[in-house]
Amino acid sequence: MATQGFSTIGLTVKVGQTALNYVTDIGDIGGTPAELDATSMRDSMKKTVPGVQDTKTFEVTFLYDNSAADSDYRVLKALEKAGKAVAVTVTFPDGTVFATTGYVSLMISGAQVDELISAKLTVSLQSDWTVTDPA
Repeated sequence: MATQGFSTIGLTVKVGQTALNYVTDIGDIGGTPAELDATSMRDSMKKTVPGVQDTKTFEVTFLYDNSAADSDYRVLKALEKAGKAVAVTVTFPDGTVFATTGYVSLMISGAQVDELISAKLTVSLQSDWTVTDPA
């Protein structure tokens, strides 16, 4: 029998060779195709066909830490400076793995009183997401 939903506890995000330690939020995985207008003068309603897949950028919010050489921010900043597309994988608690590649960009999110400082990773995707089902 199928499980009715999964908690986000145990979800992992790996960028390049590094599994991020303090992820608090991830963006959508996948996208929607552009709608190409296929309406002709004979049609009484608009018709569309799917076009190019639009996946936008993939975003990951994580708790900021730059205190050590292996802290998430410092590792991701090095990937950003390298300017090369890297592998990105998201593994769900049920073992499903979503994978893609893209260019890394970072920014520090705005901060407020009585709040932890966070940062946002954006990945400009260079390949479609692949899905590996759990065993």
